[in-house]
Amino acid sequence: MNLPNETMCVLPWVSVEISPIGSMRPCCLADIELVDENNEKYEAKTASIDGVRNCKQMQDLRIEMLRGDKPVMCRRCWAEEDSGRTSKRMNTIKRLNKMIDHNAQWGNDANELMFLDLKLGNICNIKCRICGSWSSSSFASEELKFIPKEHKKTDFAYTMLKKGAWPRDTHTFWDELYDHSLGLQYLEFTGGEPFMIQEHFDYLEYLVNLDVARNIEIHYNTNGTQWPEEHTHLWSHFKHVEIAFSIDNVGKRFEYERSGASWFEVNDNINKFMALRDNSDNISLQLCTTINIFNVLYLKDIVAWKFYDKFDFVFWNMLHDSPEWCITSLPQIAKRAVAQQLKHSLVLDDEIQEEFNNIVDFMRHDSKVTLYELMIKIKCLDEKRGEHLRDTHPELWKLLSEETFEEA
Repeated sequence: MNLPNETMCVLPWVSVEISPIGSMRPCCLADIELVDENNEKYEAKTASIDGVRNCKQMQDLRIEMLRGDKPVMCRRCWAEEDSGRTSKRMNTIKRLNKMIDHNAQWGNDANELMFLDLKLGNICNIKCRICGSWSSSSFASEELKFIPKEHKKTDFAYTMLKKGAWPRDTHTFWDELYDHSLGLQYLEFTGGEPFMIQEHFDYLEYLVNLDVARNIEIHYNTNGTQWPEEHTHLWSHFKHVEIAFSIDNVGKRFEYERSGASWFEVNDNINKFMALRDNSDNISLQLCTTINIFNVLYLKDIVAWKFYDKFDFVFWNMLHDSPEWCITSLPQIAKRAVAQQLKHSLVLDDEIQEEFNNIVDFMRHDSKVTLYELMIKIKCLDEKRGEHLRDTHPELWKLLSEETFEEA
């Protein structure tokens, strides 16, 4: 791929992300949602995909990239690269390298749309600690249980439930998406839980019938609770299908962090996906572990998990969206314990050890989140769910309470 400078990201030219509530961004890590000339957020159910891709914000972003600047809205990638980690920007260049013409031109306008990051609503059956109403209908429903009846319809969680239904409220989006299908080469489906979203399977069937599926690669991120047996035949028509499982911890800690999920059932489903992969020639499986305050002290247990080395690829993803759960918000006593744990493991190979060293470097960044705010948020969720951090994460609890919980 012929790029004009070393800090270039191709996503503003070839892609767009559509969030679980139908807002639109240059990518899933961008700090802002795109707005029109009246400062109103674009919504997928009413906005033109082409219009959004060539709005002023996108034009300005491309100009900054062409100058070799590091746009502020892309700060999350710059922070990861400063810590020695491979950012989404870098991963995308590697992933799309063979799909983009070496002689592609990079100007102020968007190139042909080839990559769509689709989150088709927030339908989800579990309530992950690091998630929220934005991406999980179950999380939103739980929040509403604790809201007085007279305030429910004005609450954020209610708004997210309504907006998260956008793929079922519009025909404009689907009509335009169908029009762009001939040039697509790469699709990402996350969520919500993508295997619970029927519209995405309907779209795959459309691509198969259009006879373009063979040109398209798919990437999924799934919580592992679903086995979509009646739809797996569709995947055989696509160029490649990568299924990433969000596994952030093991056993009871996994179930605490991903409320509503069963560790046993997820392992059983992974077995089924592995059997499918082993009998296919176009399916690969990824382990995606999102680094956050709940699991950073226990990463060695992921490495020791029986399925760890059976995945085709392992990705250590850094949580950014929820400041309280980002590992930079840990108190110093916990950061020292994590550094000791990750820097002095005797079970890691060089590649994993390097990744863990970079995680420690990232963790050392400062945070505006106070311990008081962190502990209050943990306590509130624990009380709603009848759980307690110390029952499943005693080592983490001890480190946090030493700073001390009584202050909260």
